[in-house]
Amino acid sequence: MGYTTRFTGTLKFKNELTIQQLIKLKEYFDTDSRKHPEWGPQAFNYIDLELAKDASGLQWDGSEKTYGMVEAVNFIITEMQKEFPDFSLTGSMLAQGEEIGDIWRLIINENGIAEEVRVEI
Repeated sequence: MGYTTRFTGTLKFKNELTIQQLIKLKEYFDTDSRKHPEWGPQAFNYIDLELAKDASGLQWDGSEKTYGMVEAVNFIITEMQKEFPDFSLTGSMLAQGEEIGDIWRLIINENGIAEEVRVEI
């Protein structure tokens, strides 16, 4: 049992990625955070993101039971910036939970940080 949230949209890369950045980024995809105690406790178990089909950004990978997507995106931003300070994302993804009215946007704010913004219906 669990709760499923679906995401649509792409968080775009602000700058074109280098090969080294792509290699590093792909290391995080579908990774179980519980197997990385050096990351500390996280609000997510898996990083349910993948490279967009056109390689322009990140999108949801379609996994069931995705939790902590905002925290996962912020983790990616923070970790990537440690090695690649110019790494950043723009845009938003629309999130739709199982319950009627559970609609929100994951947006990258003006400070380059992901946040949840509720959508009023």
